[in-house]
Order: sequence, then structure tokens, then C-alpha cells
Amino acid sequence: MKRVLEVLGWLTAVALFAFAGHAVLAQSAAAQDAQGRQGAAHARERRAGERPETNPVRIVREARTVYVRPTKHLDKKYLEYKLQKHDELRDWDLSLVEDERAADLVVSVDKSMLNYIFTISDPRSSVIVTSGKCVAVNGQVAAEYLGREIIKKLKNVRAGSDRGRDRRPARDAEEEGESES
Repeated sequence: MKRVLEVLGWLTAVALFAFAGHAVLAQSAAAQDAQGRQGAAHARERRAGERPETNPVRIVREARTVYVRPTKHLDKKYLEYKLQKHDELRDWDLSLVEDERAADLVVSVDKSMLNYIFTISDPRSSVIVTSGKCVAVNGQVAAEYLGREIIKKLKNVRAGSDRGRDRRPARDAEEEGESES
């Protein structure tokens, strides 16, 4: 009898994971479809206007407004609250906005198991400026961690150089320096 209950427990767990995976895939397909429609609208805007900026450093430095996209994984208002607690937003002259069309940067959050994954993108050019993740047991804890991680990633991008930096690993550059001498 104990063995039968154990097997039933395992089968239930496998079924739950299968249904959860199916729901996540169905949701991401619907989200991709919605983003595809938005992308088409942005493409029309781009054709009519000038070529959008594609340098992440310039995009972040010139940004003045940020929109946090709603998600079922955590409370949007709570994440905005946690972001506003950071002095860097005021120092960088960044404001959170309620309307995505008024935003220079858009923060999107998705979840996979205990990983809360975010991307920050420019809605006009669709350039992903930065991304990252945190591990949390629920949405409230995730909002706290995400607030810190988003500010940290934006700080790293803002500190980056506008110029085309040498993208080779440091070791290759050192070897070249040694061969020249």
C-alpha cells in the first residue's frame, strides 16, 4: 500500500510539471504573438522616421522614462516601488511612467522555475540594452532582488564606453603586445 501511494505521488508530480510546462509555453507563444504585432507597429514608425539608435550605452544615457511591463509572476507596482527606492534613478534623471508608448526603456520580467529573468529594451529600436536574473521563492522577494539587479545592470551599461571598444579577450591583447616588442 505504501508503495502504491508513493507511485501515485510521483505520477501526480510528473503530471503537474507537464501541465505547468504546457501553460508556460502557451503563454510565451501568446506573448510572442502580441510582441510581433507591436514590432510591426514599431517597424512602420521607424520607416517613417530616422534610423533609431542601436548603441546600448547611448540608449541608456539618453533615456528619461522607464516602463515596467505587467506580468503575472510579480506585482508591477511593487517592483516600481522597489526601483524608486534607488537614488540612481534620480541621479540619472529617469522616471517611471504608466504608459508604454511614453517610455524610452521597457523592463520585461519572465519566470522559469525560481529564476526571475528580466530584459531592458528600447521599444523604438527593439534593442535589448541589458538583461539579467535573480533567484527568488516568490514575487515579493523577486521584486526586491530585481530592483537591485536592474539598477546594477543599468549602472554597468551606463559606465560602458560609447566608442567601439576592443572586444578581444585581454589575454589575446597581451599576447599581441608581447609579439610587437
